[in-house]
Amino acid sequence: MIAAITDRKNCVRPFPEQIAAVAEAKPDMIILREKDLSRDEYADLARRCMAVCRANGVRLCVNTFADAAKDVGAADVQMPMPLFRDKKTEGFDNIIVSVHSPEEAAEARDLGADMVMFGNVFEALCKPGAPPKGLEALKAVCSAVDIPVLAVGGIDTLNMRSVLSRGAAGVCMMHHFMMAERPSDIVQAYREARKEIRG
Repeated sequence: MIAAITDRKNCVRPFPEQIAAVAEAKPDMIILREKDLSRDEYADLARRCMAVCRANGVRLCVNTFADAAKDVGAADVQMPMPLFRDKKTEGFDNIIVSVHSPEEAAEARDLGADMVMFGNVFEALCKPGAPPKGLEALKAVCSAVDIPVLAVGGIDTLNMRSVLSRGAAGVCMMHHFMMAERPSDIVQAYREARKEIRG
């Protein structure tokens, strides 16, 4: 799986245009992050993004606001681990939980997560100063659970092969997609890397 994570404040072109360009590139999923918005503001933006995603056959994943996901018809949610522990989340096709260790990954699985997202693998522009966890930590998480692990944090077309070769089921990228003039080049590079790793 390749997922684009949004950052409407840091795009190479106006956000609606960039979302359209990303959706037209057909990643497997677009994760609408935008954590600074209120619930209602987020839901309004999610409705607009959902229309674009549906027109292009791309899944929209709602970050944190699980109730808003149901309002806009999104079948996928991504939750931080603390929120996932405290709030029962069900009725979705995919529940993706952000984790930071093999132990958290196993806990998320036991609580019903369909996938986990682990990072930051490399230095990430959205988390300045946060030390990267590295490829061996990613490998440990992938070995700890029998559900898909998505890698996030500083991933680009140059290092995605190293991530996939450690057992990740997919990659999530924010800056790389938001600043891409041609998002389709990223998706194509991923498909080629995935095929190469699988042999």
